[in-house]
Order: sequence, then structure tokens, then C-alpha cells
Amino acid sequence: MATLLTWVFRLFMAFMGLVFLLGLVAALCLYMLWAALRWLLTGRKPQVVMVWQQFSAMRQNFQQGGFRRHTPSGGSDPWGRPKSTDDQVVDVEARELVENPTRLPPP
Repeated sequence: MATLLTWVFRLFMAFMGLVFLLGLVAALCLYMLWAALRWLLTGRKPQVVMVWQQFSAMRQNFQQGGFRRHTPSGGSDPWGRPKSTDDQVVDVEARELVENPTRLPPP
């Protein structure tokens, strides 16, 4: 009798695990559908896509030696910005922030 109960319990737990796994897959599918619809309507890429693109760009930059690259003296700093000729230190540079930018490029 005890072995029968253990087998029933194991089958029940396997069934519950399968239901949980299918629930996760269904939730993932619903999220992907929602993200795709939002992408089409607003023009904003989902955050997952943006992170993946940044990761791919960083990986390509690293493979090309981007983090170990030595910059030539004179032209620019490691970030590609031109070196300034004056000795002033600028703490903050002001720029205008648009509160609600358009999501789609103009036609």
C-alpha cells in the first residue's frame, strides 16, 4: 500500500510540475504577443530587444579589441570625443529634454 501511495504522489507531483511549466510557457507567449503589439502601435522596441542589441554591440566591440584599444595622442579621447584645447573644467552641460517625444519618425 505504501509503494502505491508513493507512486501516486510522484505522478501527482509530476503532473503539477507539468502544469506549472505549461503555465510559464503560456505566460511567456502572452508577454511576447503583448510586446509585439505594443511595438507595432507605439514604435518603441521592447526592453528585451534593446538589451540584446546593446549586448551584441558590446560583444562585437570586445572581439575587435575595443576595450584594449590604445588611442593615438592628440585626436580624441577613448570615447571618440575631440580633446578640448582649453584648461577649463565643465561640471555640467545643459541640454533641453523633451517631455513627450514622438515615438515614430516623421513620414
